Amino acid sequence: MIEASAVGVPAVYVPLPIGNGEQSLNARAVVDAGGALLVADADMNAAWVSSHVPPLVTDRARLEAMSKAASDLVPRDADERLARIVMETAQGGSR
Repeated sequence: MIEASAVGVPAVYVPLPIGNGEQSLNARAVVDAGGALLVADADMNAAWVSSHVPPLVTDRARLEAMSKAASDLVPRDADERLARIVMETAQGGSR
């Protein structure tokens, strides 16, 4: 999920109906930001796809907005930030 958001891919998330709801929780930030749709597994069927997917994939403005919303959530330099924190900590410095 983070990977799709980081590169700005609009998504439809269908959390598995098992566990403690962590998949829905993990998707919530992207969905709330407008970068993805969330549909319950029980609701994912041909009728849902027919009524939601064609209008989405043919709406260029909406896809662009979803892409921007998704990519804005994930810092693309997270690896560099983490490396900097590790190096500063190892050197006894502060962030």
